[in-house]
Amino acid sequence: MFHKLKRTTSQLENQKSTTKTIHDFSVAMAILIGLSLLPFIHELLINEDGTLAWWVPDLGIEKALTNSQGKVLGYSKYRVLLFFLFAELSALIAWIGWYSVAKGKNYEKALLLPIFCACYHIFLIISVQRKTWLNDFDLKIYLSLGTLIVLMILAYRYSTAKRKLLQIAEKTFGHPPTKYPLIKVALAWLFLIFAATLPYIHDILTLPRVGTKPWVPNFGIEYFLTISEGNVWGFRTYRTFLLMLSLQIFAHIPLVGWIMDARYKKYRPFIFVPLALSALQIVVILLDKTDSLLSVPNFKLFITLTLGILIGYIFFFRNKGFKHTHNETNAGSPASLTKSSKINND
Repeated sequence: MFHKLKRTTSQLENQKSTTKTIHDFSVAMAILIGLSLLPFIHELLINEDGTLAWWVPDLGIEKALTNSQGKVLGYSKYRVLLFFLFAELSALIAWIGWYSVAKGKNYEKALLLPIFCACYHIFLIISVQRKTWLNDFDLKIYLSLGTLIVLMILAYRYSTAKRKLLQIAEKTFGHPPTKYPLIKVALAWLFLIFAATLPYIHDILTLPRVGTKPWVPNFGIEYFLTISEGNVWGFRTYRTFLLMLSLQIFAHIPLVGWIMDARYKKYRPFIFVPLALSALQIVVILLDKTDSLLSVPNFKLFITLTLGILIGYIFFFRNKGFKHTHNETNAGSPASLTKSSKINND
């Protein structure tokens, strides 16, 4: 009777574990592969001529967003609107994802600056304020500086409180307080401040229909990238090239940080899917391969599904690369320590 009960309990635990694994796999696939699709979902929904794809139902969204001048929320085409909106949205999700796993890091508060920047640009797109003073780069700089000052004050108060706790711990337990590498912290903050300017760095360096601003030193970059009249490395202008490249880098940076700080998270391997697609798009821009197979939406979709299914099979259903990490994570838990102490006492 005892063996039957034990076998039944074991089967229930295995079934429960399998169900939880499938659930976690489904959530990870939905979130992270969905994040991978956002940067190029406009290519899947809308053809190059502006018509909806054959499988997309016409819900009248484009007509509702188009004004009397034929502009779609201020953009020339519905496809262009979706590109910029989803590009900012995917970057925002990635920055929030990094922030969610950076608790206790010295640069945690600095991550709120690019999050604020992405939210502000999404607000400009939705509220049709791109052509107003709200989109001036000097206003964005002032807002960024104000936000930065607030974040630095919060970070200073947090570090001061943490330092006091360490001093109390030193007096109580005799351990020396942790020394903060100020140079590394400062460099991390400076890097994140620079990252927050990427969505509008083209406004800082160039002027519409003019080119680079007079104060920008001429290193010959625009001349080198100009292939012919109206063709700057695959784009119409140097300003457009900077915009597209900086947006891709702005969305790529948080994915790298998310992977670095998301240790012992089950969904961590899935971040490699949007990371790989983001890196691919940066390579496409830098190598001027926008008209090649690498830029075809079906090819990107194939990579997304292939990597997602492969990673899901390896890390979820076969538990490779996670089981060992999971055991290491639980090794220092109170339950494991209690269990090991009982074994030693016995």
